[in-house]
Amino acid sequence: MKIVRSIGKFFSYFLLCILIVFFVWFVSYLIIPTPQKTVRSFFTHIKLENYQKAYQLIDGKYLEKRGTLVNFSTEYKLAVESGTRTKKIVISGVEATKNPKQKIVSVVVSVLYIGSVVDTQGSYLVEKINGKGWRIVDNVTNQQNKKKTGNTTMLPKSNP
Repeated sequence: MKIVRSIGKFFSYFLLCILIVFFVWFVSYLIIPTPQKTVRSFFTHIKLENYQKAYQLIDGKYLEKRGTLVNFSTEYKLAVESGTRTKKIVISGVEATKNPKQKIVSVVVSVLYIGSVVDTQGSYLVEKINGKGWRIVDNVTNQQNKKKTGNTTMLPKSNP
């Protein structure tokens, strides 16, 4: 009888430990920023037409290329008005760089465009900036596509 109670207590503690580990992992997943979350958040904000929040996730060369918040927002508003809608965002890969504070995040964004769903691939240089966290600092789609072989979909010149 004592053995059965001991085994029961062991499994109770074991289950409790598993639940605690899962809870800690889940909370840390939600809280700890990552390059993937930054890129996904950027496109989610675009999808939800919250351009100011998307704009806050860019910095460096990419911020210079995209211009002011007004220009950035106008470009996406015009796309929405023309019927373009983001449907799905999938992070397809994360690649290390020589700089430990930078990662290249590849993403496939499915958009509804003129009645058809079109997948566009993009690769973004994401950097951990002190005081800001992870920010998209450049669109490196063209450089990444030159490295790859096989079929790749190039983004139009007005990259998202």
